Amino acid sequence: MNKKKRQAIIKRLILENEITRQSELLELLKAEGVDATQATVSRDIRELNIIKHHDSQGKSFYRTLNNSVLGMKQITDEERLIKAISETGVGLTQIEFINVLTVLPGNGQVIGVLLDSVRSRNTDIVGCIAGDDTILILSDSKERADDVNKYIRPFLFTE
Repeated sequence: MNKKKRQAIIKRLILENEITRQSELLELLKAEGVDATQATVSRDIRELNIIKHHDSQGKSFYRTLNNSVLGMKQITDEERLIKAISETGVGLTQIEFINVLTVLPGNGQVIGVLLDSVRSRNTDIVGCIAGDDTILILSDSKERADDVNKYIRPFLFTE
């Protein structure tokens, strides 16, 4: 079986199942008639931008950063931002035109940089100020801050 077909099957299996270990993925692949080694599957996971996602109960499973079953693409800054918020975001409070995002200690600066990188495409964000575990996200109106809040909230680690 060629690499493209194997990777398409891997993506489909990841989308259809909550796979927690590579050994589970290998078993599912074998059931699909795909004979692959753990090293090959590990490389495929990396190339396909498949990550270990942690839900709010702490359970981890593989998922794709993009929802396309076929095709490959680079991880975008927005996908990195979503991943970072889903793994570290613990709270979000809105005060008029400011959103205060609380994250696990040591992650504020990283998320601040990612917010800055997507800001050029998101006119709801004027700027942000990031500390160790808190990011102030500034908007030019309460309505735009509402939109930012609605965008971020579903990805919070604890929500």
